[in-house]
Parts: sequence; C-alpha cells; structure tokens
Amino acid sequence: MLDRLQAELKAAMLAKDAPRTGVLRMALAAYKNEAVAKGLSPQGVLTEADALAVIKRLVKSREDSVEQFTRGGYPERAAAEAAEIEVLRTFLPAMLEGPALEAAVRQAIQDTGAQSRKDMGAVMKALQARHGGAFDGKAASQLVNGLLA
Repeated sequence: MLDRLQAELKAAMLAKDAPRTGVLRMALAAYKNEAVAKGLSPQGVLTEADALAVIKRLVKSREDSVEQFTRGGYPERAAAEAAEIEVLRTFLPAMLEGPALEAAVRQAIQDTGAQSRKDMGAVMKALQARHGGAFDGKAASQLVNGLLA
C-alpha cells in the first residue's frame, strides 16, 4: 500500500493534478502517522489490514463531512469531499454489496450457528475473518439484525 500511495502521489504531482495530490499527501501522512503509532518508523510498512483501516477511516471521515456540509447548505464543499472519497476508494478492495453481502452474512450465520441477535458479535467476527474489510459494517449489521430477528 505504501508503494502504491507514493507512486500515485508522484504521478499526480507530475500531472499537476492539485486536488488528487492533496488527497494523496493527506493519505500518505495518515499512513505514516499510523506506522509511528504502531511503533514503526515513518517509513515503516503497515500490514495490509492496518493500511486498509487507515484508508477506511479517511473515507468514513469524509462521508461524515459530506453529510454535514449537505445538511449545512454547502453543496460545493460536499462535492469536494465526495471527490476525495472517490480518490481514496481506489485503494480499497471491491466491497461486498447487495446480494453478495447478504449471501456472506447468511454464510456467517450458518458457520457460527447463530440463533438470535445476541449472537451478532460472533457473526460479525466471522464476517471480518472471512472477508476482511471488504464490506460495510453498518449494512452487514443491519442484515444480521434482520435475519436473526
């Protein structure tokens, strides 16, 4: 992930793509901050799971900002944040959505033998183990709630 971030930053700088350059610089800084927080040097390499968690946090933060700016009547700021989200999402794996997410949730329920909502933690843990960060936790928990009701 570190190599890809650095390569894409270099390409954006050479292309004089200021908005993309800004987003990639911010993502690289967040990556390095996480590396330091994990006890590595700023040039340290995070595990793939940790790197994805950094990018997911950045996306989540911008999604919240889009919501706030939209609610506050600042559509141009919301659009800028949405553009940043699109750049960041290129670093995330394809997400399970719709029928694929439902099938994964059903499989996790079957694997864990979950019977009620109190088993939700086990189901979510099984989903995480099998699919890593390739699903929206909020959507998955809603599905689990609906299927275990």
